[in-house]
Amino acid sequence: MCRLISFFHNPNTGSIKVWNLTGHSETQEHLSLGEKHWREGHYLPDDTIECRVLDTDKYDQNHCDERMRGKFPTFALFFNWCLSKDHEMGGNLNLRGCDLKGIKLPESVGGGLDLSGCDLKGIKLPESVGGYLDLSGCDLKGIKLPESMGGYLYLSGCDLKGIKLPESMGGYLDLSGCDLKGIKLPESVGGGLDLSGCDLKGIKLPESVGGGLDLRGCDLKGIKLLEKFKHKTIR
Repeated sequence: MCRLISFFHNPNTGSIKVWNLTGHSETQEHLSLGEKHWREGHYLPDDTIECRVLDTDKYDQNHCDERMRGKFPTFALFFNWCLSKDHEMGGNLNLRGCDLKGIKLPESVGGGLDLSGCDLKGIKLPESVGGYLDLSGCDLKGIKLPESMGGYLYLSGCDLKGIKLPESMGGYLDLSGCDLKGIKLPESVGGGLDLSGCDLKGIKLPESVGGGLDLRGCDLKGIKLLEKFKHKTIR
């Protein structure tokens, strides 16, 4: 289910503040927003708006909700505004299962990005993702992966035809259940590597894997294992 957007609003002036879209506490601390003037708010994917207020505020919630809707009639418009270059963003972006129609992703994401189960048709992924990237269950046709990823890459169950994987991965790489025909694995994976359930015929494993190696359900005939795994049980 798609997550909501968390924001702060000033009920007296109508000003809006965002930083971490997944919660209020980090935004409040990072932007030094005092409780005297700022109130919590949520914008849901079904275009529902909730601007919380106190009895002592100049305007009530209904007024603040409608004022917000006047500025941002839809979730997509508000989301794109939040991710515009005018704002410094923090935290992760969780859009799991969202309808991305009208959504424009930023050029870079400092934290993680979860797009699992989304229809990515017409979507351009960020050039860099500082944290994890979860695209499990997505149709990757025509999709170009980010050039830089700081965390794990989760592509479980994806059709990788035409997909170019990074030459090196700093974190965990999950390709479980994927068709690896014609796919070149990274030369090095800093974290673990999950290839469970894959057909490894013609596949060359990375020269180095920093974490565990999961080859459950794989035919290892003709596969050259890394020295560190030759005498260990491979899960």
